[in-house]
Amino acid sequence: MKKLRVVISTLAMAALVTGMVPYTQTSTVAAKKASPKPIAKVALVPLDDRPVNTYFPQMSARAGGVEAIMPDEDMLGHFMTPGDGEEIGDWLIKQASKVDGSVISVSMLAYGGLVASRTDQQSYEDALSNIEAIKRLRDKNSKKPIYVFDTIQRLAVTATDPETLKYYEQIREWAILYDEVHNLGMTEKKDRLDQLEREIPESVLEDYLNARERNHKINSLLIDWVEDGTIDYLVLAQDDAAPTGLHRAERETLVKKAKELDVEDRVAIFPGADEVGTVLLSRFSLNEMRIHPKVAVEYSGIDGSEWTAPFEDTTFDVNVEKHIIAAGGKPVRDEDDADIVFMINSPKKKGQSNAERREDLDEFVEEIHDLLEEGKQVAITDVTITNKADPELIERLQEEVKLPELFAYTAWGTAGNNMGSALGQALQRSAFLEKGNQFGVPLTVDAAETHINLLLSSFVNDHHYRNEVMAEARNLVKELNGNEWNLGDDYDEVNDFVSDALTPHVEEWYENYFANQSLVIGKRGKNTFEGEIVELTDREIKLPWERLFEVFVGPEVKIERE
Repeated sequence: MKKLRVVISTLAMAALVTGMVPYTQTSTVAAKKASPKPIAKVALVPLDDRPVNTYFPQMSARAGGVEAIMPDEDMLGHFMTPGDGEEIGDWLIKQASKVDGSVISVSMLAYGGLVASRTDQQSYEDALSNIEAIKRLRDKNSKKPIYVFDTIQRLAVTATDPETLKYYEQIREWAILYDEVHNLGMTEKKDRLDQLEREIPESVLEDYLNARERNHKINSLLIDWVEDGTIDYLVLAQDDAAPTGLHRAERETLVKKAKELDVEDRVAIFPGADEVGTVLLSRFSLNEMRIHPKVAVEYSGIDGSEWTAPFEDTTFDVNVEKHIIAAGGKPVRDEDDADIVFMINSPKKKGQSNAERREDLDEFVEEIHDLLEEGKQVAITDVTITNKADPELIERLQEEVKLPELFAYTAWGTAGNNMGSALGQALQRSAFLEKGNQFGVPLTVDAAETHINLLLSSFVNDHHYRNEVMAEARNLVKELNGNEWNLGDDYDEVNDFVSDALTPHVEEWYENYFANQSLVIGKRGKNTFEGEIVELTDREIKLPWERLFEVFVGPEVKIERE
């Protein structure tokens, strides 16, 4: 283990001293109907082929009148199969003259996706060769914006079976303890660190550390490319982490470099990952429309300044503000001065009783209702429970709020995932409406339909799948003696079960909360134009990867202008 310690101390300690059947795009509801001529077109290289990185960003952009095009599905890889970075780079160059800008995941371009970025299978030299496409893109399109994002590697490895699930927990703990013992002087934890180093196979740790070192070198290079003008805006998102760990040194080194090169206003570093494609599409859309909505934040429970969310390494208020700015919005303190009021369902306050928590939720939803009645734009994100909705909030929203009037609702992932996705959707929708009814009826109606599709998808996915159907599907997998992280031959049966179980929920949400409802779909001056949701014409439900962790819910509604 001495060799591993040398690698870590070089990368981390010195730095501190110096400062899941394939989800196919062509089969999705979003692609079934060609959209009208958009305001702008942008090339998107997604983090991977999961719906949160493809469907959600495409739909949020389309709800703002912007078309996001992506490489063909066979380029993007699938689950444990990496995408083809070289081919994707060629695709970017071919699209250069057809688009108005690009949003590029380096995890996909360099390594073949988020999962692939966590292994050392791709050499630094090959990764560098792949991302040279960004340089070629800049040479070809000198004035079109290029927004780039990458991740600071998370603490854990990817889990696909019981053995790798064991390593997931062990390596995460080891990475935290290494930082605490060797960099922060917590020597009382050294015995546990030594024990983990005896238990984790050396080859597993070497792969993990090699990937970290390679990724950190690429991230550092990307900051250089911001400084020399190759990249217009860069997000380095800290994937699942903790207040301490190996990532801490990497992050501090990158923050210091951005400051030294005087590019802090063009380099954002914050906790997150899967939401960043949506965030940067929002930045692109808002810059295209030259509209930057003001966003005020309200919490149901603990204030973001007093809370660090699970898997994150900074207080939540800081993360929210950084996401607002990265997405092209302007943070403000007073909701009276805001275009969007961002309502965040946060955990209960310290020392609060359950009864007091319920009272706070009542007041929170009542405020949402009142803001909508006043004509305010309201977006909601639910960060109380990681990877699922708060059922008590859902129940109150169903009873008290006209749901189609919301500008976003998200609860599917980590706090940063949820918050960034909601902001991206809400900001693009707000900018589109603020721009007015100058785009014609077809685009206006299409954008409204897309927005409602995304809202309906989020409620069914984030609540019913993650709170109910996922547990039922897990029981089925156990009966089949299967593996929920790699379904294999059980995929078809489990996928059919999930589809059958969720379909009634899509229809119930539509009938009870969306059917025959009106919403603002366009503006001209002080006049607004409304549309009515008249039909649920289709729905598509499936597991995008051969695992239970996420589901794709793709409804399609029809809106008629009133």
